[in-house]
Amino acid sequence: RLVHFLGPGDEEWASAKARETQRHAFEHVDRDLLEGKLLSEALEKAGERRVLGSQRTPDWRARVAEMAARRNFLQVRCADAVYVVGWRLEHGKDQFTGRSDVAPDETPLLDVGGGTGWA
Repeated sequence: RLVHFLGPGDEEWASAKARETQRHAFEHVDRDLLEGKLLSEALEKAGERRVLGSQRTPDWRARVAEMAARRNFLQVRCADAVYVVGWRLEHGKDQFTGRSDVAPDETPLLDVGGGTGWA
């Protein structure tokens, strides 16, 4: 079964084809769930393993929020199978953009970048 979880404001980014042929699969998730205890605890735990060394700045949570990581987490939380399009982190690059140099030991073991990697 196909499901597209959409947070507040996400539907505007859906393609015309998705709106035309897959609207039945759109599940809207409200801000209360996205910012609730379950997701907050899951992202904190993920952050312990993903946001390492110099990347653990005071604003790391805001940077994660820009990646739709909360919504992505919901998409895979109880899935039987997941097909994603994402990018792989190059060793020694930051996990937020994959572009900035960081110490080699700061690349997370789960080396999928962006919000997809947080899911």
